[in-house]
Amino acid sequence: MSRMAMGFFLMFLVHFSIAQETVRSREFLKEYVTYPFSDPDPVPADKKLYPYFRFDGFTDEGTVKKWKVVELENDFIKVQIMPEIGGKVWTAYDKVHQKYFLYNNEVVKFRDIAMRGPWVSGGIEANYGTIGHTPNSATSVDYLLKENSDGSQSCFVSTLDLLTRTRWVLEIKLEKDKAYFSTKSFWFNSTGNEQPYYTWMNAGIPASDDLTFLYPGTHYIGHDGKAHDWPIDEQGKDLSRYSNNDFGGSKSYHVTGAHSSYFGARWELADFGMIRYSNREDKLGKKIFLWAQSDQGKIWEDLLTDHSGQYVEIQSGRLFNQNVFNSSFTPFKQIGFLPYAAEKWTEYWYSFGDMEGFTHANLLGAYNIQIEESEVRFAFSPVKAVKDTLKIFNSAGEILAAELIDSKPLSTINHVLVCPNANQISYLELGGQRVDLQKDRKKSLSRPLKIAENYDAESAYGLYMQARDLYRFRDYLLAEQKLETALEKNDTYIPALVEMAKLKLYRMNYDAAFTYVKQALSIDTYDPEANYYYGLIADRLSLDYDAMDGFEVASLSPQFRNAAYTALSKLNLKKHNLIGSRDMAMKAMVQNSSNIEALRILYLLYRLENKQLGKEEIESKLVELNPLDHFIRFEQYFHNKDDAKKADFVSLIKSELAHETFLELGIWYASVGRLQESIGVLELAPKNAEILYWLAWLTKETPRSDAFFREAEKADLAYVFPFREESVKVLEWASNKESSWKPKYLLALIHDFRGNRKEAAALMGSERVDFAPYHVLQIRIQESATIEEKVAYAEQAIAIDPKEWRYQKILAALLSQQGKKEESVKVIQNTYKENNTNYVVGLELVKGLMKIDQYLDAERILNEIKVLPFEGATDARKYYRQTKMMLAYQALEEGEYSKALNKIEEIKLWPNNLGVGRPYPELINDKLENSLKQIVTQKMVTSGLKGNIPQEGLGKERIDEKSLIKEIKSLSFEADQRMF
Repeated sequence: MSRMAMGFFLMFLVHFSIAQETVRSREFLKEYVTYPFSDPDPVPADKKLYPYFRFDGFTDEGTVKKWKVVELENDFIKVQIMPEIGGKVWTAYDKVHQKYFLYNNEVVKFRDIAMRGPWVSGGIEANYGTIGHTPNSATSVDYLLKENSDGSQSCFVSTLDLLTRTRWVLEIKLEKDKAYFSTKSFWFNSTGNEQPYYTWMNAGIPASDDLTFLYPGTHYIGHDGKAHDWPIDEQGKDLSRYSNNDFGGSKSYHVTGAHSSYFGARWELADFGMIRYSNREDKLGKKIFLWAQSDQGKIWEDLLTDHSGQYVEIQSGRLFNQNVFNSSFTPFKQIGFLPYAAEKWTEYWYSFGDMEGFTHANLLGAYNIQIEESEVRFAFSPVKAVKDTLKIFNSAGEILAAELIDSKPLSTINHVLVCPNANQISYLELGGQRVDLQKDRKKSLSRPLKIAENYDAESAYGLYMQARDLYRFRDYLLAEQKLETALEKNDTYIPALVEMAKLKLYRMNYDAAFTYVKQALSIDTYDPEANYYYGLIADRLSLDYDAMDGFEVASLSPQFRNAAYTALSKLNLKKHNLIGSRDMAMKAMVQNSSNIEALRILYLLYRLENKQLGKEEIESKLVELNPLDHFIRFEQYFHNKDDAKKADFVSLIKSELAHETFLELGIWYASVGRLQESIGVLELAPKNAEILYWLAWLTKETPRSDAFFREAEKADLAYVFPFREESVKVLEWASNKESSWKPKYLLALIHDFRGNRKEAAALMGSERVDFAPYHVLQIRIQESATIEEKVAYAEQAIAIDPKEWRYQKILAALLSQQGKKEESVKVIQNTYKENNTNYVVGLELVKGLMKIDQYLDAERILNEIKVLPFEGATDARKYYRQTKMMLAYQALEEGEYSKALNKIEEIKLWPNNLGVGRPYPELINDKLENSLKQIVTQKMVTSGLKGNIPQEGLGKERIDEKSLIKEIKSLSFEADQRMF
């Protein structure tokens, strides 16, 4: 070969190598068999979910649907993202081993699992805000695909969480030369109040008997905070092996007790596994969720997929556990999201294989390191190219062995290093990463797992702690009750006084809030939290100098300095003190360089002062933190007012409830006195009544106001659920402008949501209103109304919208309360006839029929109904069990003993159509059935019958029939409650 030819050949190889190390991305539509959700609830939700609404329609009939897919791919892995399904990472594929390392659901099968109902299994789901699957887990989010300067590519997904008014942004990034992808979270509390703090990443992986969980730890804790042994439980079972969890119900293991930055899983037969890695301080929580391996859990395999098999979830969280309220009686309590605080962390996800085991993981890859008497067996599955010397050290930092490593991503290498002093090995270093090789006991932690024995949960401090956690769970009513009791015990207890002030502030009872916070300051004038909320409440009362005083004193504390400076900056901007506003925003940025609120204020100030360089610098910072920042794109449009900038702003707001994003930004401008910008945002928004009332209020000094007001009065109020404190003054103005029920109704929704039921009830009139949810709200808030009046409200709602089954269900419940059980059943029967696929109504009918002893009819419906349950639902099973026992009892009374025994035997069946699978035998409580069987067999004997009498039923213990029947009938008294 000539030199010239050789040169071209080498150039080709270099070019080919470079071309191969790239990230490819594409957006396309992909067909999936889809089991859709439907039937949004028009009734304002309860406080836990409001202002969101549930979807109650699910189906077992699939249809082909095209979904928007974003795909990132390099030479090693491929990642698929679904921006129309919560922005979740749908799956990830290892191209070298040709295996998925995240569960890949081949169908989109929505089932009733999330807060709002619909949820799908598989991939990685990001959750932020309050406990449970995020309200946006099944709906569209904002997204943006971006090529980075280093050749990597990122898909950013984001939305506004209405429950906390916080915005989260998730960057899903794939680098050109790495066999991992990363997920970088940015979460910002843009409110001046503390918000609930909950965030977990839930990753689905395939379940199989050879699956082992790679979770270093000594204990696991439950949702309730109680600690148990891990991985070997009290019965000697190794719970880290999936197959050993063949007992009990579904399981949640929050593993703790060891200092570790990774967790993952390995499938032994395939010699393949996956790892999730992060800095430990970024993610303390490491959880495993398993469906029960009995039919109780297996039923969910069919409910959530067609052919992809069962899955398990491995999850990471900022806190140690997903704590419910009972966890507050353990060391594992709840923290809050401080005002104007920002949170950032990054996680890495990758596969490994062909190592014949596993011992360690870090950002270089996965390892199987076996130390023997005089050698070290080193297996390594790298996630990046590594060319470095592997060095093994003792505890004194002396090198015991070394060897050159030259590896490519996902190409496993195996080395045996001679090491005469192998018993002295302490750690190894490779590629800038350290692996600690000391025994696991050295990594065990001493953190207490049980609460102090002398801790008094009913003391003033204990009650305050309960209230504090309840506030952070958004259970404001119970929190207030706990605080009242705490202050009865100690009326000078500052934390309880401040917490009560925060609750009163949430309820918009500003005078009471000011009284409580001043009481706290009368005890300690420097208390940081008291001063901050003193400033916040004074601002609500238009006491500007008191507000400044509170924030200024709060700024002495590192904990509240960022929030205090930010609040002072906003206060100065509102008063048109641009210099003071800028100074305070700059101080806030020193405390928190990711303070979105301060950055927005600085950008706005630079624009007002025509300082282009400063504006560009802030824009760069904002876009770096959140490339989907809608504020920047609106500012660019507002400055130029051209169609291209307008489209750039509007087109990227893709979330399900897009109008809420516009309204949040419009309200922000109004809060800092920039009314023209607020009008500009809301004029571009999808219009609903709340936005139109805002526009009318913002333009109230102009002729345009009346036109906006008239448009608002004509607007449909369906699914308009205002909740923001700032909307109160707007709706109060609208209510006073004309005698109209619409703004009063919307105002009543806010008051009821915030716990002010009397104020809400006072706003609702007796006039005839042609809007069904109005009358349903009356049933809820008119607590002094008679049952007859509530029935009338329900009948009015039905007259307006006779096809809405929820109104019929409400009427049936009211009639039952009146004692008109037959009428109640008739209402539900007619509703069920209209749509016998509505299993919610069907089960309500079964319950009604049982109340009037129509068990044969109840049995017929239970035989036909197809229940698609929510997680943990057992109502259908309880109704089935009660119906069969009561039919057995009726047969007994008629002397049909064989029929009675047959009905009791039928209880042992667990029909799939009821949506409840059979648990393991030890979880089945059949005491009532056995007692009833004993009564039947004893009567068969006393009646002198001969033949096949079950011997196991011939107990000697006397059973009280009346008490037994009463207990059987009580089975359906307690309805299922959703866990989250």
